[in-house]
Amino acid sequence: MDPTAFDNLKTVLEGAIYDLDLDGTVVVTDRHDWLDLAHFSRTYRLTFRLPEEIDVVCTVTLEMHLEQIARELLQQATDAGCVLTITFLMPIKSDESVCPLIEETMRSIWGKTRLIRQVLRRDYNSGHYENEITVQFGRLIREENVDDLLEMVPYMLESLRKLLLMT
Repeated sequence: MDPTAFDNLKTVLEGAIYDLDLDGTVVVTDRHDWLDLAHFSRTYRLTFRLPEEIDVVCTVTLEMHLEQIARELLQQATDAGCVLTITFLMPIKSDESVCPLIEETMRSIWGKTRLIRQVLRRDYNSGHYENEITVQFGRLIREENVDDLLEMVPYMLESLRKLLLMT
């Protein structure tokens, strides 16, 4: 049986990030490859950071759900695809006034049509915030988007560098 679109996209994404890890551009800090039998879905999650900074991280998540998997395996759709989400996690030491600047920065990197979401968590005792910034694409990523997927990697690096300046 041929690999699914998920398998092919995962392999390309994993290779691109691990190449950067091998040359010292990033440090991969976590990786998950889940098959959820209860919901029949696949999820691949890879987390990395810049070598000089431990506070700002990027997590790339690739998911394929039951409907897409079934269509592809039953050959009912030639355009099976995955959901791609890119999440950045960073501390905010003062208050949330930096959030509009983060939004503007992320839109300048990722484009005006992307859904950029920020979720703040605050440690009650320290007063420090953690900002989870999510970039969503609003469409499935398909095998024919492999080049687009590879072109996103420099955007992830640029986002890490710029967010690092805001911590």
